[in-house]
Amino acid sequence: MLMADQKPLLRNEMKRRRAAFALSSPLAGDMLAEIAEAHLDEHRAWPDRDAIIAGYWPIQSEINPFPLLQIFEERGYALALPCLVGEGDGFRMIFRRFSLGDHLVSGPFDIHQPADEADEIAPDVVFMPLLAFDGQGWRLGYGGGYYDRVLARLRAQKDVKGYGVAFSGQQLAEIPFEVHDQPLDGIFTDQGVIQVRSKV
Repeated sequence: MLMADQKPLLRNEMKRRRAAFALSSPLAGDMLAEIAEAHLDEHRAWPDRDAIIAGYWPIQSEINPFPLLQIFEERGYALALPCLVGEGDGFRMIFRRFSLGDHLVSGPFDIHQPADEADEIAPDVVFMPLLAFDGQGWRLGYGGGYYDRVLARLRAQKDVKGYGVAFSGQQLAEIPFEVHDQPLDGIFTDQGVIQVRSKV
């Protein structure tokens, strides 16, 4: 059984693996979009047409989610991107409205995000990057806890679905988790959609 204190070593290993997957599958984002489009056609009621869909700006070897976001935007959904805003000595994640083609600014950690003038909004579906995931919906991130905190805050207000975006090879038998970790509802991969807690 993996323990929480093994996360740093696991992160290093999964960064290496994900980089290898990215090199061998440069069109993973396009594959993901095709899979998502078929998934949306099959589950026509998901998500509701007035739902707000949040993606992310890809860094390092993360799968580019913009082809996926384009599928949603073309179907009339509003989009959002995460922003890190200053809070005390650190940062807090929020979401701001976004449309494909919008000008973005460089935020903390060189991650591009909507400018301060963009409206802050609460998404209904959050697509997020990860280093690894398991079949129970636990996610291994970078250790900052930004997504866990923002999901906890959003889920205290309404039903918010969280979906990982990953190469299928990032799945592990188990991910060590702690009480503050927020579970995923599913994972969109380059090989298909893995459902965990969601019924879609």
